[in-house]
Amino acid sequence: MKNKAIRESLGIVVMLAFIFSVVWCGKSEERKAHRLERQVERTLKKMSTREKVAQLMVSQTDSYIFSDKHALLTDTLVGIEGIGGLLIIQDSLPRYLNRMNELQAMSKVPMLVSIDGEWGPSMRFGEFPFFPQQMQLGALSDDSLIYEMGLAVAEQCEMVNIHINYAPVVDININPKNPVIHARSFGEDRDKVTQFARAYMQGMQDGGIVACSKHFPGHGDTEVDSHKGLPVLPFSRERLDSMELFPFRDQIKEGVKMVMMGHLHIPALDSAVSSISYPIVTGLLKEELGFDGVVVTDALTMKGVSENMESADIALAAYKAGVDILLKPGDIIASIDRLEEAMKSGECDIEDLNNRVRKVLRMKAEFGMLDRGYSAHVDTTDISNRVKKEAHIALTRELSEKTMTLVDNKAGMIPLDASKRIAYVAYNAKHIPLHREYGDIEGLSGYNPATGMVDSTTMMYQHLLKNGNGKGEVHYFTLDKKSSKADIVAVEKHLKDYDVVILACHDPRGRSRKDLIHADHMDILGKLVKKHHPILVHFGSPYGLAELPWMEELGGVLVGYQDSENNQRAAAKVLTGEIEAQGVLPVSIR
Repeated sequence: MKNKAIRESLGIVVMLAFIFSVVWCGKSEERKAHRLERQVERTLKKMSTREKVAQLMVSQTDSYIFSDKHALLTDTLVGIEGIGGLLIIQDSLPRYLNRMNELQAMSKVPMLVSIDGEWGPSMRFGEFPFFPQQMQLGALSDDSLIYEMGLAVAEQCEMVNIHINYAPVVDININPKNPVIHARSFGEDRDKVTQFARAYMQGMQDGGIVACSKHFPGHGDTEVDSHKGLPVLPFSRERLDSMELFPFRDQIKEGVKMVMMGHLHIPALDSAVSSISYPIVTGLLKEELGFDGVVVTDALTMKGVSENMESADIALAAYKAGVDILLKPGDIIASIDRLEEAMKSGECDIEDLNNRVRKVLRMKAEFGMLDRGYSAHVDTTDISNRVKKEAHIALTRELSEKTMTLVDNKAGMIPLDASKRIAYVAYNAKHIPLHREYGDIEGLSGYNPATGMVDSTTMMYQHLLKNGNGKGEVHYFTLDKKSSKADIVAVEKHLKDYDVVILACHDPRGRSRKDLIHADHMDILGKLVKKHHPILVHFGSPYGLAELPWMEELGGVLVGYQDSENNQRAAAKVLTGEIEAQGVLPVSIR
């Protein structure tokens, strides 16, 4: 009885401790929320109408792309106008950080820094470990590594004070001729796109940065690039609900903090462009779907919205539609002028402006940017090396290895027989010096019709040579789109001396459907294929395979997606049998 009483007493103590901890945590979160709201209101109270409008503006800055004139304009936008955020597109990392440190020091209220980094900061900064594009990730069998990548991307962003990543792309690329989404999508399967986009978003936001799902209401089924024109989606509301809107509903339910409006014409929803449409931005996104986070436009300089309107009018129209942040208006100062006039004249409600600015300031408060003593300065000492974390490098390699996709192996040549003599023909490859991990490979040999032996190769060839048969029985030949037919004939003459031919086609952008192979080369390469039945290793979009008239003559087909060193290394591992190809095609080859 005594022991029972002791156990019961201990149980009560544990229960009370648990209740106290829950209450304490709840109170702590409540106190934090109150503190952040006080910071928001204190900052808002000090702002003029013009300063409030400026908080909704995001400008692009790239230190080496733009002129001194642009740099002066940026100084004005930051130091005088007090814009709310900056977007970085492409730069050298140390140069970017030095510039950002200067700009943040000018800003009265620290700016939100955003990046269009769909596969992480490596999309914009060469110093970071290189993650694959979303279509390649769509070749994975499950989403566990997608979440891990989201966490890694968030960590990378935090290292350099980036707060917002305009990702994931949740568009479903069901149109093979889509010129702009394409490899940026997880693929054509609605449910897989939804699942993988959710994992990526959750990884980034659990890692502490803001994710942004795009391009609402859905940019996957179009043949027009909204950078260059206005895509039309002629679908019924029922079709939009079942396809385009499906992943956005999931993102909203799962707590995404930001949604980007695409520039699209969708007659079933409204006659106006979606990014400046009140029925779409407010009626559909905010009211019907219940999104209460931050709404941002796609770049307002894109032709899809800017073709027939002045930049200041576009900015006002987007604002009236219900957008919270205006990304890259063509003329930001004119846009600020126009919105300020609208507030002062009563055309727009000042309290509505206050509420939108509160959203921006609340986001800044959550990053600690409104704390007294906050500094946005980033230490640039050895930054190019500090961002190369071994765990991230390992993850990039694992993602490459698990996405390699074996489309065909009817001749049974994969894995390669180490006793065979192998000819490796690289078409349109970007050559790299001998990689440090391979050193000076004994037996390195190659042939270029123009220059003869080469001292730089592809990563795939280096790995094949080092880890294939180790005897130097893999020889290297190069061709590209500038090669003459005579060059191709010269290479083909050598192939009779080899047991296996590997034809590796390299697309540096990884997004092309057409013109992967020069039109003048298609027939003569077709003759080579019919004679030698090579293994095709395709570093590019899977859609490109549909353009090859001699697919059936190939001895095997391995899709390696983007033409990165990691993917080339992974493809070589599949060929040599070090790993199995685990990827599944994320799109149909039509």
